[in-house]
Amino acid sequence: MVKDKLIKFLIVGVSAAVVNLLLMAIFVEVFSFRTYLLKNVANISSILISIVFNFVLSRKWTWNNIPKKKGRELAIQFLSFNLANLISIAVRVLFFAVLDKFGVFYILNVCIGIAITATISFMLYDKVVFKGAITQKQSF
Repeated sequence: MVKDKLIKFLIVGVSAAVVNLLLMAIFVEVFSFRTYLLKNVANISSILISIVFNFVLSRKWTWNNIPKKKGRELAIQFLSFNLANLISIAVRVLFFAVLDKFGVFYILNVCIGIAITATISFMLYDKVVFKGAITQKQSF
């Protein structure tokens, strides 16, 4: 069961990373966010949009075996998902700014940030947001 959740998490994560990378490329290449400040704004915006995408897929598919929250409980779950991502966002923003100063290509820079935070995110999602869902039995 843990293996299944991990595989789903990685698939969702890769798809969210693709969304993140596409948005970053659109901001930089289409909308000309090419200055240091604008690239960092593009990075933060791309991260936030991909987090919403990630939450929806994680809830609907990766942790689909837990009761679906609605209304206020859903809002609280979404808030906890975002709080769990706060650590990842802080790490990614910090690494992006530093690596950008060293001239690391922005796409590679984003990929490095994603790779660093993937493990942290899985643990936080399972233990905080979806509360140990990988140990619950799936119902068919």
